[in-house]
Amino acid sequence: MALAVSLNSQQSRIVCFSITRLLLQLCLALLVISLLIAFLPIDPIAQYFNGNVLAVFGEQKAQLIEQLGLDQSILEQIMTFSHALLSGELGYSYHRQEEVSQIIWQRSRYSFILMGSASLVALILGYGIGLVIGLKPKAISSKIITQLALMVNSIPSFWIGLLLITIFAVKLIWLPVGGLAPIGVSPESISFYDKIPYFILPLITLTLGLIAPIILHTKEKVIEVAQSQHVKYARIHGLSTLSIVRFHLLRNTLIPAIVIQLAGFSELFSGSVIIETVFNFPGLGQTLVQAGLSGDTPLLLGITLCCALFVFIGNATASLLSKRLSLSTSF
Repeated sequence: MALAVSLNSQQSRIVCFSITRLLLQLCLALLVISLLIAFLPIDPIAQYFNGNVLAVFGEQKAQLIEQLGLDQSILEQIMTFSHALLSGELGYSYHRQEEVSQIIWQRSRYSFILMGSASLVALILGYGIGLVIGLKPKAISSKIITQLALMVNSIPSFWIGLLLITIFAVKLIWLPVGGLAPIGVSPESISFYDKIPYFILPLITLTLGLIAPIILHTKEKVIEVAQSQHVKYARIHGLSTLSIVRFHLLRNTLIPAIVIQLAGFSELFSGSVIIETVFNFPGLGQTLVQAGLSGDTPLLLGITLCCALFVFIGNATASLLSKRLSLSTSF
């Protein structure tokens, strides 16, 4: 009974600490983004008129600045966004003339499909490859795959994307160059089945950026577990390799691979931003870049908030799984 009460109190402290840390991280992220926007050499009014600096000037420009709230200080902008957030809103994008929440909802669907698919494919393939080469680490194929994983891990994702576009879209003309629909056609007007070819190259590029760490980590973990005393004891008693994989390797190496994947949510999102920009993919990452280039403060703050929550959830889940893994191995 006392142990249960102690565990509950410990879990409560962990939850309170996590919430406090999340709030502090969100405040810091919003402050940093606001400071970066303040020092950007971008005229939001010119961007409002698609780069036409002479579209408005004089008193009309001053009225438009006041109407859009661009005359506010950094602190006032943060307070305005926080007030809208407490009211259940994320503000209004003056560049796109839409609600920020509506823009994020429309664009995040494609980004989450891309990131979720890439994360799942990278986990399955990366863990499977790492498990196989970890069972025979001295084989030539294992060494070749390890070197390829190291090479892929060191190549920038945008370079991989450009290479895939050159080969499969320009030379072979098997897949579209980018976007999510044919030129002049809205993505909302075509079915998801027709959008699948537009996902393939971005998905491959993002998967290649995620799979290498999982392969390398799983390989080392498999080697470590395979050389442990209980696995050697199982081999002495005639347990087959398949049974060892099933009863020993999977339970001791799969969760660490999942932890690595969850802990890399920041790399997942940053990679998605780069890839969406390269492929002109209308997702949340490309919207974030466009909001920064246009000086759209409400939209930039709203996307930053969602990104911070996304990364925090991944890191918190990885931390909980890691603690549970350490507790299970200690007993």
